[in-house]
Amino acid sequence: MDRIAVVYDLGSAGVMDIAAALENFATPVFVCPDSTDPSQPKELMNEFGILCDITGLDLGQAVERIRDYNPKGIVTFSEHQLGHTADLAQELGLAFHSPHTVQYLTQKHVQRTILNSIGASSVMTRIVEDKESALRAFEEVGAPSVLKPNQGSGSRSTYPIRSVEDLVRACGEIFPRSALGRSELFVLEQEMDGVAPGAAWGDYVSVETAVHDHEITHLEVTGKFPLAEPFRETGSFMPAALSMAEREDVLEVASLALKALGVRHGVCHTEVKLTERGPQVIEVNGRLGGRVHELLADSKGINAIEIAVRIAMGDTGIMRNVGASPRRRVSFLYAKLPPLEATRMVRIEGTGNLQLRPEISRVIVHQEPGHNLDWRDGRLGNTYVCYGATQTHEDLSSLIADIEETVRVTYE
Repeated sequence: MDRIAVVYDLGSAGVMDIAAALENFATPVFVCPDSTDPSQPKELMNEFGILCDITGLDLGQAVERIRDYNPKGIVTFSEHQLGHTADLAQELGLAFHSPHTVQYLTQKHVQRTILNSIGASSVMTRIVEDKESALRAFEEVGAPSVLKPNQGSGSRSTYPIRSVEDLVRACGEIFPRSALGRSELFVLEQEMDGVAPGAAWGDYVSVETAVHDHEITHLEVTGKFPLAEPFRETGSFMPAALSMAEREDVLEVASLALKALGVRHGVCHTEVKLTERGPQVIEVNGRLGGRVHELLADSKGINAIEIAVRIAMGDTGIMRNVGASPRRRVSFLYAKLPPLEATRMVRIEGTGNLQLRPEISRVIVHQEPGHNLDWRDGRLGNTYVCYGATQTHEDLSSLIADIEETVRVTYE
């Protein structure tokens, strides 16, 4: 069988999911680069594929080690490894985002500037590197605004700015006090005013897209539950609760953004805000969205991991009819997050009762009693996550209300 290099890191689809998706047509070569994640499942990679450990190697050495396995393509499902994968792909002569395109996809300030220039958004944005530059930016951007990392995902360290006092407090937390210290870059952007399509739903959606040689095929529009304060994601459902006209408008602006950013190959995840002036792009991610492959498989029978791999291997046949797959049901994942002021988990009760519901396939408790909490972790701070499916959006709305009544969580 042909081999595919899979650059693995934090936020990636799981090893088992990848291996199952590739069964009978490709062998995964799990490429393990330097990572901040100490729990890389290397034994599992070696069992269900081929382990290619490149930790500690420079680019040239890594390329030679990967080349020994003769992969037909290369892919990553981790936001953290888009840049490294682009460099590897370029040296190996394999299809992937170019390093130039990855810069557009991973640096929020650069991306926003491009999106504004083509009408995919209209959001004032300024780069911020310290308290002084933040205050200067605030004089132009004003409030309400959002302060967030220039590179990052999962709502990590994203601050709502309603006043100059909010900004000063945020800067005190994110920028080093020592003049010798260096911090990551942030951006200050105007906050978009959203309009939710219903009381139970969030005011934004995401578009899951496959791109092969610039040909864009949208797989589905994913709905979102309302954000937890300040901007933390609480889960997704598929398909979104939109009218056909709203859906077409969302797909149009997503296509516009992907073309402007120069996306040529791969599966992308584009977040779109629903506003009174029409949909505006929040950001484009150059990889499969978190947990999206599970929703696509359950809702439409589409294997997004397989699609991403086949695109990387140059299999154009995979694109036929994938966007036209009929919906089977409304699939969802619902994540419960602790309140902003919570510092420690004390007790959680009732999750066992959720397993008795036929609409719920599984419940995963992420934070055990005694666990320390910090809202800045974004969605990584989930208390528990429910997965399942309903027949209609109305059924889903009722089920979420039942989940909230069934599970009782106590925090400090």
